Amino acid sequence: MEHDSSLLSLSGQRFLQGCRDRHLGSFHLGLEGQQGRLTMTRTILLLALLSCCQQATGQVITVEVKQPAPYFILPTWDGNTLRSTSLKGKVVLLDFFQTWCPDCQKSGVELEKLYQKYKDQGLIVVGISHDKEKSAVVAPYLKKYNLTYPVLLGDFSVVLSYIPGVTPQAPKFNIPYIVLIDRNGNIAGRFQQGHEKEAMDINLLEERIKKLL
Repeated sequence: MEHDSSLLSLSGQRFLQGCRDRHLGSFHLGLEGQQGRLTMTRTILLLALLSCCQQATGQVITVEVKQPAPYFILPTWDGNTLRSTSLKGKVVLLDFFQTWCPDCQKSGVELEKLYQKYKDQGLIVVGISHDKEKSAVVAPYLKKYNLTYPVLLGDFSVVLSYIPGVTPQAPKFNIPYIVLIDRNGNIAGRFQQGHEKEAMDINLLEERIKKLL
């Protein structure tokens, strides 16, 4: 079943304030400021060198440029705070969801199994709820489905950072929406319900995770 999560209830003023408060940027997890600029400079020099090599040899060289996962800071459902920089060195699975969604409920149970199976190998599952009732509905949801991985209270700014194609004018996306991040802090995959099978096929998702561990 396909579900849409419309965030139209979030006003433009709230979104802009949220961006100012959280200083969201497209920085690498754990690599900010001067170090982030140094990484970008190295990437540009590498691409320039490969371009010269291509011209000299006449061969086509394909280079995959990885996208650093955007920085975020969000409140947890139980009143704490989680910064994305604290996840450095782990394989991270972000699960964008809402508690009312049947597919999200099913997916959450399966993600808990993966979390328990691979957490000692470096996997961390992080749920990002977009319920407007926030902790009032998240807390009983976690208890009902026995979910122990961290769950954050999301806002529109983190959606804009992680989900391509979403804008304030077109705020809809299908849930569950899963983002995989490798140990180096780069986005390794995006899986949207109704588009990529990994969003609901736990076996395919597990294979993706195992390659990153």
